[in-house]
Amino acid sequence: MLPKEKLNKMKTFKSMNPIGSNLDKTVLEKFLSQQKTLLELLQQAEKVSLTKNKTGISISKWIKLKLGDTFRIVIYHNLRHVIQAEKVIKEASR
Repeated sequence: MLPKEKLNKMKTFKSMNPIGSNLDKTVLEKFLSQQKTLLELLQQAEKVSLTKNKTGISISKWIKLKLGDTFRIVIYHNLRHVIQAEKVIKEASR
């Protein structure tokens, strides 16, 4: 699940695709706010079972994942976005 050194291309859902969106500093502020929330949730998760508790996912209401797997997916997904942003910054500074 961890992003590889060379990110493999993945298609996204049209509803999640930022192409054509107005991306300004509020996007970064929202991302940072979500990261703080994730840290709070991880602290709260110390008190519960990461394997017995299940969570729903946004792409299907019928699929439930273990809480630990959900955290892993969210963290790796965010890491992928950070790597993509670093790549854009690096290419823009050339």
